[in-house]
Amino acid sequence: MEKISCYCQNCSAENNIGETNCRRCGTRLLLIVLPPSLKYDTNHVPSFYEDHLLERVSLLELRLVQIVEQLAMAFEIIKRESKAFENDHALLQSFFETIEKVNPDLSTLLKESPIESPGEKKENPAYPSNREQIFKEILAHHTNPNVELFTHLIKEGVKLLANNEERQAFRHLERAALLSPRNVPLKVFIAEKLFRADKFEAAEKYLKTAFETEPQNEKILLLLGTIYADFADAEKSRKLLSVLIIDPNKALCVNYIWGILAAFEAHWTESIAAFKEAVKIEEVPEIHYLIGCAYFESNNYKLALRYFQKANSIDSKFTDAWFMQSLVYEILNDVENEKKARLAALDSKEAGAQCLKFLSGGKQFTPEIALPFTHFKKAEKHLLTAGSLRLIKFFREQIFKSIE
Repeated sequence: MEKISCYCQNCSAENNIGETNCRRCGTRLLLIVLPPSLKYDTNHVPSFYEDHLLERVSLLELRLVQIVEQLAMAFEIIKRESKAFENDHALLQSFFETIEKVNPDLSTLLKESPIESPGEKKENPAYPSNREQIFKEILAHHTNPNVELFTHLIKEGVKLLANNEERQAFRHLERAALLSPRNVPLKVFIAEKLFRADKFEAAEKYLKTAFETEPQNEKILLLLGTIYADFADAEKSRKLLSVLIIDPNKALCVNYIWGILAAFEAHWTESIAAFKEAVKIEEVPEIHYLIGCAYFESNNYKLALRYFQKANSIDSKFTDAWFMQSLVYEILNDVENEKKARLAALDSKEAGAQCLKFLSGGKQFTPEIALPFTHFKKAEKHLLTAGSLRLIKFFREQIFKSIE
């Protein structure tokens, strides 16, 4: 008799028909066969099947929300660009009509001369460095007088940044921005440097004005959407970040932020779906840990345990993941494994681990201190740049990688 197999949609491993989870990676299989005895029993549906359907529906909802946000943003950009095109067309038409009246020969010459588009420019064989390219773009967008002073301020600002003299550097760059108020590359450059220095409020001001001029600029969308997310403004953040979800270089970072926003709103199924989209791009312990914590918050302790174990299989020094394993084992009344996991957490003692506050004997802390969502309850909201030091470091690495 020919053997029929079911292949995992995540790792493509071969599994037997009737199994609910992949043997290799633990992912719930899309094809689930119910026992023949339940074929005609419409009153009984196993709980695991309901969980599976809920998970798939949550993933579809996440995708639909992202697509809706993308379409809304695309419509706004097209509407704005079409209006600008109409205005430019009217100005050009008026210009050519005036030239034709004043100098017919010049008008004929302009009509016959081909107009070189930006994409038809000859490529420079010598590729300048990223810093030189940014500097040239900033100078090219400066249309006001005082070019020498403007150039001097930019050069001095960049030089001071290289020497870690941020206060003086930002003063020079802010003066340059006053001389060139419509210079989008300069605004984005200043905003990025302020963002890297954790001056989000100052960066937001530059990004907002730059967004009005270039709403399709990906770096503006990512930085501004991230700032809104950190300030717990989920609606504005999702609207901007949804445009970037299809970019493979930014998808992990965007899904991470999306998952954090859903966790802040206690939408655990949406949070899990977003984190699982992120972990498909790269297997990192931080994402597995977050999926486990989201399952823990939704009282699905067995699945939570599986993802905590995955996190520790990738990084055996992940203290908070070991500690969360011990909490799950405690809930499941598995005393032996609880002790092993708690000892592993004590032995690893990762610097900045949240559970160390509880393990050190702090009576004012509860075991749930190890969860990465506890800082959401604070009055001053910083969803991405507060809480677990490990997750803050991971987030910064991903966002800087995305904007380079």
